[in-house]
Amino acid sequence: MSTQCHTDWAADWRRAWLWPATFALAALGWLIVPAPAGDVVAAVGFAAAGALCVANAVHCRRVHCAFTGPLYLIAALLFGGRLVGPPIPAALIVTLAVVGSIAAFVPEWRGKKYFSATVVPSSCGSQQQPPA
Repeated sequence: MSTQCHTDWAADWRRAWLWPATFALAALGWLIVPAPAGDVVAAVGFAAAGALCVANAVHCRRVHCAFTGPLYLIAALLFGGRLVGPPIPAALIVTLAVVGSIAAFVPEWRGKKYFSATVVPSSCGSQQQPPA
């Protein structure tokens, strides 16, 4: 059986720390830094988390990243929108992001971790494509 060789960034200790760091930044902006600066900090945190998830979804086709990436980018836009438009409650934005994140993991809990063939959580020498 062929193996598609990619590194799942969420399983790679050299990159996995980035997600908690981005969420800590979002929480800092939401809970500690007063608005409007806090909205900017939270937006940057969610944008960074979303960019990481989108990149990981493209890189290794991780199922939950395909959903959480756009979700976090939308959360970043909503926090940014609080600066110029009617303020959406920050707690609502965070709650929707948390609920969406939990929902995005359901396919993985049911055994569908990747959209493609087997993905190896560590680097390997040559890439082999799965049989067509």
